[in-house]
Amino acid sequence: MIADLFNLERALTPQERKQLRAATTPKGYAALPGTGPAGETCGSCGHLARRQSARTYLKCGLMERGWTRGAASDVRARAPACSRWAAIAAAERAP
Repeated sequence: MIADLFNLERALTPQERKQLRAATTPKGYAALPGTGPAGETCGSCGHLARRQSARTYLKCGLMERGWTRGAASDVRARAPACSRWAAIAAAERAP
C-alpha cells in the first residue's frame, strides 16, 4: 500500500497533496525576503527584471544565472525586500 511506503497511517487527500505542492519555496530571490530595509519591496528594487513572453514574468536580476522557464525562479513584486535590495536610480525612473 502507498501509505505504508511513506510511513503514513492513511493516504493523503487531494487537498493535503495540493498543500504539500504549494509549500515549495521559490528560488528566484537573491536572499531571504524580509531581511532588507523596512517598508521596501521587490517591486521597488533596482535589480527587478521583467522577462516578456506570453506574459511578463518578474525575476531578480542578481539571480539571472539560475533563471528557469518556470515559476521556481519568479519573484513577487509585493514580497518584502531582501538584504540585497538596491534603490532604483533616479535616471531610470524618469521617462
